[in-house]
Amino acid sequence: MARVNMMYPWDPETFNSEVMSALDNHSELISDYFREDIRLMDEHLTSSPYQSLKPNRFSYAFSDFKENVLTPILKYNRIIVWHYTRLTDDEVEMMRRRLMPSTLDYLETRLKLLVSKGLLTYEESQVVFKQSPFHKQEQNRSGMLWTTTTPEPTTDYGVEPFLNNWGGESSHFCLTDEGLKTKLKEIGLARVIEIETDLTDGLNAFSVSETVLEAWAKKLDMNVAPSGTDLSIKSSVNKAKVVKIHTEGEGSFNDLAETYPKNVQKLLRK
Repeated sequence: MARVNMMYPWDPETFNSEVMSALDNHSELISDYFREDIRLMDEHLTSSPYQSLKPNRFSYAFSDFKENVLTPILKYNRIIVWHYTRLTDDEVEMMRRRLMPSTLDYLETRLKLLVSKGLLTYEESQVVFKQSPFHKQEQNRSGMLWTTTTPEPTTDYGVEPFLNNWGGESSHFCLTDEGLKTKLKEIGLARVIEIETDLTDGLNAFSVSETVLEAWAKKLDMNVAPSGTDLSIKSSVNKAKVVKIHTEGEGSFNDLAETYPKNVQKLLRK
């Protein structure tokens, strides 16, 4: 199957010929589904007396195409995703060499590096480690590198906690020491890591198919904006690679989801 190296799931101009062909061959169905979806939602919101949202009569055919045609094709594609974090310069170099999912062991390694650089005391590092939510929720949180499929502005409330606090959820989510919380905010700089990854992990291809379909519907002049999804890179992390690192105060950091990448505002807004 054909493959693409740099596909943005929200930008049809980056879709390869195989994805384009599948979407083009089902454009009538895609238009019918989204047009009906919009009509039913408007009817639901303006109903008086109140009426429950009615089922979309095109749902079965649409879901069948999404699950059995588009998703299998997307599994053979690579896309660009976005990881919001706060890192020291040393950690940036580590990430350039090898992408690592979040684990307790990796948190411990990173804390030891901070201690060696004089950014935390050993005692402080132990407090952060012992209060990590990973101790109680390792099965749900560990071994994953979380990303978004659409770029978000660096001022977005959903990504600000990751940009403003070193270590992300593994370090500060359950931390009770307010002084130490403040200290973590001062370590490193906010970064957005642009990553190229495949879609072989779990339901990743299926999740991305929704964004692809919304992008195509927008191309067909539907009043639809591609919605992103959180994407977890797990078993395929060794095949993922860093494309670019956007650093606070440098380059395109403040342009993300505004003027970078090209046409991002036009394509991601209704």
